[in-house]
Amino acid sequence: MAGKKAKKVTRKETMIRSVIVLGLIVLLFLANIASLFYVQIVNGDTYKAYAEKNQLEDNAIPAQRGVIYDCNMNILAESASVWKVYVNPSNFTPSRSKIPEHVLSQALDNVSQKLGEIFEIDSAELKEKFVSQSGYRYVLIKAKVEKTQRDLVSNFMKEFISYNDSSGNERLVYYSFFIGIETDTKRYYPAGNLASTLIGFTGDGDTGRYGLEYEYDESLTGTEGRQIYSNSAMNTNSSVDFQTVYDAEKGSSLVLTVDETIQRYLEDALDQCYIDTKCDTCYGIVMDVDTGAILAMSTKNDYDPNSPSTIYNETLKAQLEEITDEEEKAKAISLARQNQWNNNAVSDVYEPGSVFKIFTLAAGIEENEIMNGYNCTSGIKIIDTPYSCFNGKAHGIETPELALANSCNTYFITVGQRLGVSSFCKYFEAFGFTEKTEIDLPGEGRPIYFEEDKMSKVNLASCSFGQSFGVTGIQMITAVNAIANGGKLMQPYVVSKVLDNNGNVVSETQPVARRQVISESTCRKVLDAMVQTVETGTAKNAYVAGYNVAGKTGTSDNLTAIEEQVASSFAGIAPADNPEISIIIVVDNPKVEPKTGGAVAAPVAAEVIENTLTYLNVKKNYNEKEADKLNVEVANFVGTDIKTARKNAADAGFTVKVAGEGDTVVSQCPAYGQYIPQDGVIILYTEKNSPVVKAKVPDFTGMGLSAVMGSATQAGVNIKISGNALSSSGLIAYRQNIEKDTEVAYGSTVTVYFKSGTVIADG
Repeated sequence: MAGKKAKKVTRKETMIRSVIVLGLIVLLFLANIASLFYVQIVNGDTYKAYAEKNQLEDNAIPAQRGVIYDCNMNILAESASVWKVYVNPSNFTPSRSKIPEHVLSQALDNVSQKLGEIFEIDSAELKEKFVSQSGYRYVLIKAKVEKTQRDLVSNFMKEFISYNDSSGNERLVYYSFFIGIETDTKRYYPAGNLASTLIGFTGDGDTGRYGLEYEYDESLTGTEGRQIYSNSAMNTNSSVDFQTVYDAEKGSSLVLTVDETIQRYLEDALDQCYIDTKCDTCYGIVMDVDTGAILAMSTKNDYDPNSPSTIYNETLKAQLEEITDEEEKAKAISLARQNQWNNNAVSDVYEPGSVFKIFTLAAGIEENEIMNGYNCTSGIKIIDTPYSCFNGKAHGIETPELALANSCNTYFITVGQRLGVSSFCKYFEAFGFTEKTEIDLPGEGRPIYFEEDKMSKVNLASCSFGQSFGVTGIQMITAVNAIANGGKLMQPYVVSKVLDNNGNVVSETQPVARRQVISESTCRKVLDAMVQTVETGTAKNAYVAGYNVAGKTGTSDNLTAIEEQVASSFAGIAPADNPEISIIIVVDNPKVEPKTGGAVAAPVAAEVIENTLTYLNVKKNYNEKEADKLNVEVANFVGTDIKTARKNAADAGFTVKVAGEGDTVVSQCPAYGQYIPQDGVIILYTEKNSPVVKAKVPDFTGMGLSAVMGSATQAGVNIKISGNALSSSGLIAYRQNIEKDTEVAYGSTVTVYFKSGTVIADG
């Protein structure tokens, strides 16, 4: 069969085809041009951003917060460099890294294993995380990494896997291709729980939470830096091609008015009070009389800001563990944390009770409404409401000083009625009880009180002796301080200076007298009455030999409690003849008897006053009665023949013990120049390198003064008396600075604290 004859293509058809092909080429070219125009011109910025996002990394460099110092430049809070360690899981995928799969598999195993070892994380869990998040370029392994762990990671990042490519060339894959380290900061509190409720702590993002960290967060927070670098997926020798760094700028620092040493005195005394009284909380403030500066402020139970979420009350912690409902447990834990973070000295409102009588007395003196021959019959009725003194006892004829020492309710109710509502409210407001103090701390409580147009004579009666209204601890000490400094209501403050990065002073707080409340002569009369209250009245447990302490106690109902509870308190000034400090101690719901302010709060104040004034080098002025019971200085017996030394020591009233067979004293305890009781003990060593003779410290708690002295001598230790044991009888030891059964060198000194063993009524 003959085939078909091929059709001849004409020249015209060839030209048409050529034109079509050329047209298609032109159209494709124009399409490319249009696409390029669209990408580069129309959406150029968008695609440029996409490119930069893939090629550049822009990480923030955290700024360190400023330092918080005490008044002597001791560090209370500081930031230090730590690090974040992260992994780029996307680099374990062959499609991104162009590295053989078996090499990436080995790298995945090695990275998971090594990071698991360093950070004590299950390596299998890490590996699973990297695989499941292979599309991510950043997975945080751990934040706040310390230098030791950072160095381990950094050294591992310098190691590598070696393999040959398809051409037989050796290639190296460094672990830095998968792991990254970023700068971070961490807040440290070197003194632990010291002043924790005052300082506060930082939370997520290094932001301030509670206390000064919160109040001054803007000042303390620095300016973030930036780290901009190129990150190439093909660069397996390093994760960074180039980088530009803009350094972070540290925040401003704070210099406080708080003195770390005085703060420790306050906290030690409150710690013991918290244990002994089993109270819900107790708190205190020490203030500089002339300036209103806070020298110490503490609340117990408190916490360690290095680990603020930990519950530190062991009893409460055990109770929380017993809660089985998870939602209920979470709420209880949250409440417990907030309670331990609160600065109760600033936030809590309590009924001041009899401490307030000093202000009623001040107003009465200023307005000439006091009585010098008032007869207390134990009760009084205002309209139809009866009132009585705290223990129902009739005090008889009283002067203002005696009325305060007796804490006589009816006397001060009468003074209040004589003043009248208008005059009483004038002084109530002048002393600052109707407004916040505006101290530079967060969470200050708002006072509770009767406004003048709503106050009845019955309200006036209860307010006159400190009931039916609520104040904060910071309000109360600010008002007490006005009595101490001649009548000026000072603005309280905690931050003395703000410093920049170079230590230059950015701002400095100047003392501010808000107003003159009462005259200097009135202040002097109130101080004299407060001194008598400490010497012979309800506040005698605040007595400190050598320091003329002025003070007043109070015991009152807790305004916010559901069940019947009391707030026991003491407010004082020392020395009364030339005031240096004011102090307030409040014990909330003590669970011991007696639970009055004179029994539980005044001894705490006495301890703090004695230690603080001694630390401040305030000279002691002993009266004649005190001087007869003072400790005596130990003479120098070293180098003296033992027979003469023994006789001289015995003649001085000391009990003498000799150690060794030598003829001459080579050392002694207590050492020359130390002070011990007049009938204390001394040991004289007559041989060099003699073993130290030991003595076991007795348990002095619950003993009277004479029993303590006898027990100490028998045991071979000396005692230092603290409290009002030098001026009163019927006292018992309630605390000692060295625990019972502790072995000490023979002749060592143990401080023993005394307080009245009788119930002190101070309504």
